[in-house]
Amino acid sequence: MNFRHLLSNTIKQIKTAIGEVIEFQSRIWVINIHEGTLNDESFIINEDNFQEPMQWMVKRQYSPEMIEKVDAMKRSQIVVLILNNVEHRLIRVK
Repeated sequence: MNFRHLLSNTIKQIKTAIGEVIEFQSRIWVINIHEGTLNDESFIINEDNFQEPMQWMVKRQYSPEMIEKVDAMKRSQIVVLILNNVEHRLIRVK
């Protein structure tokens, strides 16, 4: 492997890593937690202030499978998850 090829691969890896950091820090979700007819809670999650991706889900004790599913969401996609027998509807806005 020559130096030019090695340098090119390193630059690609750096670009990918920077892109991933920028991507997660700009993601926004609308979350609706539906516990029953009279008990709905909705809020907006913005990862700008987080130190790692999905930090808000980890704190709420979402499973690794749930976190993986939400992490892979595209813009305007909706995912419904069940956590402790409560329906969580997530919409990725940005």
